[in-house]
Amino acid sequence: MRAMLRILLLAVLYAALHTAPARAVAIEFWTTEMAPERQAVIRYLAQAFMAQNPDIQVNITGVEENTIQFLGSALDEGVGPDIVSARSDIVVAIAEQGRVAKKCTGEMIRAIGEKRFFTGALATMRNKDGTYNGIPFSGWVQGIWYRADWFKEAGLDPPDTPERILKAAQTLCDSDKGRFGILVGTREDAYAEQVFTHLALAMGVREFDPDGKVVFAGKNAVRALTLYKELARYSPPGQQYWRARDYYMQGRLAMMFYSTFIMDDLALPTAAADSLTGNNFPDLDGAPFDPHLLRNTGMVSVITGTRPASYGVIHALGIPVCDDPERKRAIMRFISFLFRTDAYITWLHMAPGGMLPVLRDIAGADDFYRDAQGVFKRYTRTKIENIISGLGNIESFSFEEGRLIPKAAQASAEAIIPEMILRTLREGIPPRSPCNGLREGCANCSEITAPGQGFRP
Repeated sequence: MRAMLRILLLAVLYAALHTAPARAVAIEFWTTEMAPERQAVIRYLAQAFMAQNPDIQVNITGVEENTIQFLGSALDEGVGPDIVSARSDIVVAIAEQGRVAKKCTGEMIRAIGEKRFFTGALATMRNKDGTYNGIPFSGWVQGIWYRADWFKEAGLDPPDTPERILKAAQTLCDSDKGRFGILVGTREDAYAEQVFTHLALAMGVREFDPDGKVVFAGKNAVRALTLYKELARYSPPGQQYWRARDYYMQGRLAMMFYSTFIMDDLALPTAAADSLTGNNFPDLDGAPFDPHLLRNTGMVSVITGTRPASYGVIHALGIPVCDDPERKRAIMRFISFLFRTDAYITWLHMAPGGMLPVLRDIAGADDFYRDAQGVFKRYTRTKIENIISGLGNIESFSFEEGRLIPKAAQASAEAIIPEMILRTLREGIPPRSPCNGLREGCANCSEITAPGQGFRP
């Protein structure tokens, strides 16, 4: 709140002292932050920036994450953004297509200060030649959030291995009580990919090797997809996605894969309100906020199968190619403003816990831990710092062992993994061909043998 007031006062003062020019340079800013309350904050920041920079007009456009793969086409048609805010895979993908101004991006990172960034966050954007595809902006860590009290009553270990996850899902699923064991994505979207990726990484699955060769087909991939299909049996009915967190918030779900964006929902009645109604699912009647849910919730961020794996996502700013010097200056001025301490903290506080800083100094700033809603106070600073430290260890198919794998980012941008999951769950395609879509002819792949019925560790 202090940061927002400071930005407003500075903007009003600046506007009072300066006269708007006859013509302003207009830049287009696309963001995947679609929630109305987040759009309001972003537009507020843009207004504050324009008050201080009357020669620049910033137009804000919200774009659904599951449709932003069409960004390349928009750029080709000349109607795309000058700046895009999206998950790093999207930004890397458009960079691989030659649609990112890498020189300008590098200049921007150096202007912000390379040493200010957490090493792991910056590495997700860095190519072998030292150039950058985008600018890390924020991040989140995924984990399994689970009812620790139910686990204790049932004598279950925390769900930190594939075997323990499946056992808990089977044990705690009770259809007579309307209780489900776990939430996994069962429709073709980004959430399904995120859940599958976390499990698959823990089970030793990779999409591409560092040289870009497909290595997805194999026993580990079959096992991971078979496990996913098995877990889907213990999920709420229908084509489920992140919205099914409502079941957890209403005491009807034992486990859910979710990012740190759930932290404010667990802590605040106002944040949880939209998950406590009966409006989103026919078999949910709504429920009051459970003040004990946060205390009764455990979280596992590292799953260990053949290897330990943590999963998370860096959101980045991408700068599509721009040959106009005047627009380039406007773009760089707006990005510099977004990284200004007060503006940056205001952005992160749109979703306390869900949007974690990628800058070391902000992660240590007292103002960052003073969110207006008091979410961080309920979790304690130590817990938040531990979660932030996880950004240095996160992995995905496109970023493994400190290496960026652009082809995997392209596969993610094209939603190949969600399509594979959907074909397996709903169309009956056997898990024996999990590489379908990653290489030509894989739908008829015969060298992979399906395991027996159900998941076998």
